[in-house]
Amino acid sequence: MNIVNQLTLRYMKQNKSRTLVTIIGAVISVAMLTAVFTINGSFMDMMQRSTIAYTGKWQAAFKNVAGEDVTNITNTEVIERYDIEHQLGFARLPNSKNGKKPYLYVSEHSNLDVIGGSLTDGRLPQNEHELVLSSQFVETSGVHWQVGDVITLEYGERSGTVDGKKMPLGNNSSYQAEEFFTPKTTKTYTISGIVQAPAREQDAAAAYRAFSGLSKENLRSGSPYTVSVEYMDYKELGNNIYDTSKTIANKVNQVKSNEVNIEYNRNLLLYSGISNDSRFVKTMYLTVFTIGSVILIGSISLIYNAFAISLSQRSRTLGMLSSVGATKQQKRASVFFEAAVIGITAIPTGMLLGSLGIGVTLHLLNPFIQKMFSVSEQMRLVIKPFDIIAVILFSILTLLISAWIPAVRASRITAINAIRQTKDIEIKGKDIRTSKITRRLFGFEAVLGLKNLKRNKHHYRATVFSLAISVILYLSASSFSMYLEKSFNMAQAPIPYDVSVSVNGADLANMKSLTNELMTVKNATTKVKTQIFTAELSLKENEVTTDITSRLTPYQGTYEMSANIISLDDASFTSYLQSAGINEKKLEVGDTVSAVLVNRFTLKEKHIFTDISQLTVAEGTELPFNVNPLDGTKTQGKVRIASITDKRPPNMFRYQETPSTVTLIVSEQGFDKLRQELDNDKLSSLIASEVQFTTVQSAELEKETISILNEYPNVDAYTTNLIEIRQNEKDRATVISVFLYGFVILIGLICTANIINTISTGMALRKREFAMLASIGMTPKSMKRMIRYEGLFYGMKSLIYGLPVSLCVIFIIYKILSRNFSFTFTLPWDAFLLAGMGVFFIVGTTILYANRKQKGQNIVESLKSENS
Repeated sequence: MNIVNQLTLRYMKQNKSRTLVTIIGAVISVAMLTAVFTINGSFMDMMQRSTIAYTGKWQAAFKNVAGEDVTNITNTEVIERYDIEHQLGFARLPNSKNGKKPYLYVSEHSNLDVIGGSLTDGRLPQNEHELVLSSQFVETSGVHWQVGDVITLEYGERSGTVDGKKMPLGNNSSYQAEEFFTPKTTKTYTISGIVQAPAREQDAAAAYRAFSGLSKENLRSGSPYTVSVEYMDYKELGNNIYDTSKTIANKVNQVKSNEVNIEYNRNLLLYSGISNDSRFVKTMYLTVFTIGSVILIGSISLIYNAFAISLSQRSRTLGMLSSVGATKQQKRASVFFEAAVIGITAIPTGMLLGSLGIGVTLHLLNPFIQKMFSVSEQMRLVIKPFDIIAVILFSILTLLISAWIPAVRASRITAINAIRQTKDIEIKGKDIRTSKITRRLFGFEAVLGLKNLKRNKHHYRATVFSLAISVILYLSASSFSMYLEKSFNMAQAPIPYDVSVSVNGADLANMKSLTNELMTVKNATTKVKTQIFTAELSLKENEVTTDITSRLTPYQGTYEMSANIISLDDASFTSYLQSAGINEKKLEVGDTVSAVLVNRFTLKEKHIFTDISQLTVAEGTELPFNVNPLDGTKTQGKVRIASITDKRPPNMFRYQETPSTVTLIVSEQGFDKLRQELDNDKLSSLIASEVQFTTVQSAELEKETISILNEYPNVDAYTTNLIEIRQNEKDRATVISVFLYGFVILIGLICTANIINTISTGMALRKREFAMLASIGMTPKSMKRMIRYEGLFYGMKSLIYGLPVSLCVIFIIYKILSRNFSFTFTLPWDAFLLAGMGVFFIVGTTILYANRKQKGQNIVESLKSENS
């Protein structure tokens, strides 16, 4: 080791506190970079594993392949594993307790593992006479088949009737009460196992999935097969997967006339960094780069200041070395050597701490993360070689950029300049002018302190920059968190209930019986039963408001709108009328069904929320409408507008997204009367019913509702638990807030370390100045006042810069979120107050610490000091 580097090491040991602060800042910087890259890698790994668990590990599937052409695909060298699939179709399921799924849908497979079949009992099928059932079938079908049972299935075709014509029903068609099943063939199987195949469960809406084996020797010529393939080292292939797959398909298509189609496992490829639409991948890397750039700026600020201060303190030493023959390269190398020593210590430590920190964080947040992304696999700590290399290179880049300017300045130090020390402070008279107002308001000590800040521009700007960055990041994080909470509250505000059961497509008697029984549940705080059908309105220009004429275009002189005619159960209807201040007797006039017109609501248009009204009709007006049943006929009816209100019924959302839908509220008796007038049978297919509950015991309520629904297997009904949805949103906000505030705290620590380093070292460098001021009669009290005013100016200047920039950032965050959520622009005033207090606390504490270190210094010794 040469003499220059030995002197550099000795100097770093002599200035332990500054060296330690610099290393700590660099460690935090490296730890943050490690966390950013690790989170990215861990997230992609979790999504890959979850995708494989859900869909299988295949990357490409060749569809519509003739049996004789399958080998042209499977014999390709780049393919590691494959599954050959053949669809057998629907088989009648005897004694199914689930009226919505009375079938099995069976497909044959040569290798079920490839498509994500996970065995839970028994073994996978080995030939065409063995069958595995899905776990969903075992849990919900009510058919008690077991592994080892021998069963016979009757295959056939489903069909329904449309306009008197028989039409085939495909995989996507749900079960219809009036559909037909035409048997074709039978086949006997031995049940060999139970599997979970989540991606295949929904392949047939009216059937449970089952899978049989397939022997490659028994492939039938001309029959369509699907070949799902796993490529060898598919990650190394990268985007070449698309070209490779097309080449294989083209090879088959040249031989046969039928067109082989390719389907890609796009989610697996996407989370592996492979995509022919690379926007997602680019977004991921852009996010990492952006966060890394912020870390880079904060880190460079700290480390650059450390080197610049080190250079100021070592300028005489470097000048002395220059006088005895040290070259520019040697002086420049001394600064880079200091950076290397810091890097050797900080990079491994930072990577270790960053990995440990993010590992613990992921472990604690895993339940939230799994719910947030609806995945089965946990997010585990994944550290990739590429990420390690990227962190190391990024950290080295940070140190090189930070050390570059001080290194160049070091190379230019001459013996004469070092003795004079004219380089650190180069000022002109106008640069340190201060306002007379400062003198009058604060006194001489404040003027002196302000002049000192101006002549030490480097330290002053570095400190102000660090403080301003801390303020901006803290306020941005606080506002983002506040707006997230507002957005969450708005997201749930339009839905005024906790659990709902929707009923569709049933005969009216069953629908009414089911909803009446649901109204008897015990674990609900409130219950509202609604019925709804949609009618068509043709309105003249004088019957609609300017809000409508400005948004809709008339058709042949009339405005075509729709009306949601909604009934409430008796108790809810009475309560609604009372809350709206409507006299119930108004609805008892005349023979025509009376309705309440909800004539004002909030309209959401392209993310803009506006309160509008729709109709200009007066109370007592009879409003005609048309209803178009599915049979193509048109039925006419009318309602009398008994009252007009702005009050929304309990089932109506806070806003709607179309101006053309009018809401009319009627009683349950009025709704039944309309049904009879309009022809019950024709209207039954258009009516939907829903029961909405609020509850504090959602799990118990769901059990109650499911128990009731099981008694109506032929009714198309489903339950929505909004409490669970809201909790998932809260979990998402929790995860985002933890990472957001963790990032801000670490950046804040870097900035705080920078501030402490800059101010405390600046104070240490001013020992001579303080001694000189004391020698000409400045009292300790005046000295303290001067330093306090310097701290005040630091804080004020950082807030002057930080607050406007923070306001801009907060406004940008607001505009981004307000595209989807309508709320007024508000500021987190408590965060502003804490930011201001925090700035002055950090500055004050640092100055107090630095002053105490200087306390008791001998004036003569300080004036003699070479490091001042």
